[in-house]
Amino acid sequence: MDATQPLSGAPDAAAQAAADLDARAQLEETQRRIAFLYEVTGALFEDARGHRATLGKLARLVVPHLADWCLVHLVRDDQAERVAAEHWNPDLAPLSSTLPRTVPLAGPAAQGLAAVVASGRAELVPDPPPTHPAEPADLAALRRLRARSWMIVPLRVRGRTRAVMTLAFAESTRRYSGHDLALAEDLAARAAMALENALLFEEVERAVRAREDTLSIVSHDLKNPMSALLLGIQRLARLVDEPRRPQGDALLAKLERTVRGMNRLIEGLLDLARIEAGRLQLDRRPEPPAAVVARATEPLEALAAERRQRIAVRLAPDLPVPAWDPDRMAQVIANLVGNALKFGPDGEEVVITAERYGGGLRFGVVDRGPGIAPEIREHLFDRYWQPAGDQKRGHGLGLFIVRGIVEAHGGQAWVESEPGRGAAFYFVIPT
Repeated sequence: MDATQPLSGAPDAAAQAAADLDARAQLEETQRRIAFLYEVTGALFEDARGHRATLGKLARLVVPHLADWCLVHLVRDDQAERVAAEHWNPDLAPLSSTLPRTVPLAGPAAQGLAAVVASGRAELVPDPPPTHPAEPADLAALRRLRARSWMIVPLRVRGRTRAVMTLAFAESTRRYSGHDLALAEDLAARAAMALENALLFEEVERAVRAREDTLSIVSHDLKNPMSALLLGIQRLARLVDEPRRPQGDALLAKLERTVRGMNRLIEGLLDLARIEAGRLQLDRRPEPPAAVVARATEPLEALAAERRQRIAVRLAPDLPVPAWDPDRMAQVIANLVGNALKFGPDGEEVVITAERYGGGLRFGVVDRGPGIAPEIREHLFDRYWQPAGDQKRGHGLGLFIVRGIVEAHGGQAWVESEPGRGAAFYFVIPT
């Protein structure tokens, strides 16, 4: 046997070493790609509040790791608008200004942006095809950038292509492969999620602005006439003839209650908008808790007397004087006491308490009404929520506003109740 020939079945050490090196290189490349995707994904979701800013950030993140050039187009109806263009060399980035800002998408297309948008599938071009007189404008633009290889990848949101990312090698001698396309498609899927978040955030912002504009109109166009109507009712009350005064006073009192109720609803809607937008303004100033409670309960004494109820105030001595918004806190207490009078039985009392509690003050409004079932209790502070059936009263704003005002002070509001044992509403305000 020739001694120079390896024995049959003996391992080839050189081939094994090469295979090991190749496997290690592939593993390291996979790890680099995973790290790159993780870094880009984190950056895209860090502050995805505007869709254009998100797409611009995407272009900056992929250069130079995945491309010499990155162009991002936003799809709008029958055209694609370029919203980002990045090159690893800042001196060459201005070349993008010579490219067309928009690319038409109408009509059939075999390649380029229009084809990718129509099919929803990515396009890989390892080597540029021969120039064709009828080639799409976006491919002609890539040639002007001296692109040697490119990928055009869609960003799809809810089954629809909302943006397109074009990655191109120009100065580099590299060519894109199927592995690069798989990485780009993975990146595009993550970027599409960030884009969807940004679009949803903008949609919510538009809805909030529209609602605030509507409520502003309500405030201006309804609140002011309501005030004028209330003044007119009060003047009319002084002009009623003596023989008809009892009937006139009763009718005018009913009209006045109706107008005041409408004013409260308008104020509630405005407070709702401020709370949800995080724009509830607090006029903080020191005022003793006893004075705030007195201001809250004074307008409710007539309602309590009408139902033979009594408002009992039991405040602990030597309470601290917080730097709070006393008007808003009086609104909270009046809301809770008003609910207790409304739902409590005739002839009973509603108790208001206040005491030191940890690093703050705890207020309570306790009634002896029918109590609250657990399935209702957990929803009481929700916006617009009301119990079904004959328990439905009001507009479902009061307790939501109570919680919003208390939380704006850095506090917390909650309820403790069992059916048949009344209800106790508490809130804590830091001092």
